[in-house]
Amino acid sequence: MGHISIRDLQKISGEAIGALPGPTPVKSGDRTVGLLIPLKATDPDRLAAVLARAEALAKRRDRAADDAALAAMGIDPTDWSVEAVRALKNERR
Repeated sequence: MGHISIRDLQKISGEAIGALPGPTPVKSGDRTVGLLIPLKATDPDRLAAVLARAEALAKRRDRAADDAALAAMGIDPTDWSVEAVRALKNERR
């Protein structure tokens, strides 16, 4: 489906929206007036595998070198890991 018309949008079901292959333009005549983006449920096993892999890769990184490279590019090198945020919240209590 290349696009959905405003009239079609009124008739489409939630299941049909979820089955869209990705972002779909919503048109009124020839003019695009919106974008319909279906939300897909995450596969918890796949998400857990990706997060475990990211954590394993992160353990091999040189934190000081990463922070220096980020600072050199003008990027805030703040550690936003779950543990760091929890520690910061506990300090403020």
